Amino acid sequence: MEIDEVAARVVRSYWALLLVMTVVPLVLVGLVMGGQEPPSVAQSRLQASSRATDAAPGDAGVSIVVSQVKAFATSENLLSEVLRQQRVDRSTVKVAKAIEVTGLGTSTIVELSVKDRDPGVARRLADAIGAAVVKEINASNQGSITQQMDEIDKRVRELEKKLGPLSRRAGAQPNPDIGAANERERVQAELTDLRSNRSDLQTQLSTAGTASVVQPAVLAPRTNPVVMMASIAGLVGLIGGILIAVVTEMVRPTIPGQRRVARRLGVPLLGWADRGPVQLGHLGRRTRLAAKKEGVGRVTLVGTPGPLPADLVSKVASAVYGDDTKVVTARPEKGEEDDGGDGDGPSLNSSGPGGKKSTSVVRAGGTAVITKKSEVSPSEVTQPVPVRRLCHVHAFEDIDPGSDEAVGVVVVVGPVTRVAGLETVRDLVAASGWPLLGVVATSRKFKG
Repeated sequence: MEIDEVAARVVRSYWALLLVMTVVPLVLVGLVMGGQEPPSVAQSRLQASSRATDAAPGDAGVSIVVSQVKAFATSENLLSEVLRQQRVDRSTVKVAKAIEVTGLGTSTIVELSVKDRDPGVARRLADAIGAAVVKEINASNQGSITQQMDEIDKRVRELEKKLGPLSRRAGAQPNPDIGAANERERVQAELTDLRSNRSDLQTQLSTAGTASVVQPAVLAPRTNPVVMMASIAGLVGLIGGILIAVVTEMVRPTIPGQRRVARRLGVPLLGWADRGPVQLGHLGRRTRLAAKKEGVGRVTLVGTPGPLPADLVSKVASAVYGDDTKVVTARPEKGEEDDGGDGDGPSLNSSGPGGKKSTSVVRAGGTAVITKKSEVSPSEVTQPVPVRRLCHVHAFEDIDPGSDEAVGVVVVVGPVTRVAGLETVRDLVAASGWPLLGVVATSRKFKG
């Protein structure tokens, strides 16, 4: 199946559904959001880490920093403490949903945004949450080092308290305490090691990096999201309509276009039944040619499915049967008198060979007009007049199934045809043995 046929099946058959599914959500979202005031947005910028190595990996490193900041900013404990300190009556769940964190390039600076209906509350929350996040990040990055340094300081103070008495005992005269002297040496060695370890930890602490607030909270310019949200709603509705149309087509397939139906049946498109007298004339001639080719003198019109409207059958039958014929009198040449013939209808002046007047057929507006000649040659009198074989058109319900006369089948289709309707036509042709002549197209759907 071609792509254009799939698109035509969805659009032609379900254009009303697609239109409703697109317009209704768009209008509803526009009406709902049109009466609401857009929330205020307060933005502050934080430096999550002062180490240059955090930004070295590029986008991956920035993603890690953004995730870390958002994890701290939306934590239940932090938000509860911030709301309590700021004395703001808000739900922690709603405040967490109103927080957004975005990266700025490949740096470790991120932008923290807080939405709230009150601009003052939005600024206060953004500042308080930013400060709390900075504190948490610093505690996370430096907490273990600081704890180790505190433990070392505590041990150093204990050893320094022991060192004084040991020194006095070791230097006592005239009997110095040898054990005290040995203990003093051990304490001094331990103090030396602890001070060295503390110096290393101090170096690590200085290189660990500290988070800080780069920019206090400021209110961002207000934007109206009605157009964007309405467009998104319309797009989602359109996608939903397409899905419904596709599922419906899977259950009840159709064929878009009259020419595609003709190609499916392997017959020509004979013409259009509702596009004016010119197209009707073409339809009649092509139908007569198709009937002559198959050797049938009777044509039945079949719908897909169901009976056809009587006026449609009459219109096609009139086009196939042909228009009424009038005999009119030709006007005499200049200077000649009228021969007194019948004066009904328009007259025509036509000259044949040798300047004699002849009989001719004129079609004007689909009406056949035969001029009445004023002179008839003997050869014309003796020649037989050709008679066109009539081709009768009936609705399928008016055909006598017991008749032995062969009948040609013509299928009448609209813009969209069900595949089940074509199977009904194939079953009819197979059961009756009648030849399938072609397809007649109509511009709109018809009901029997």
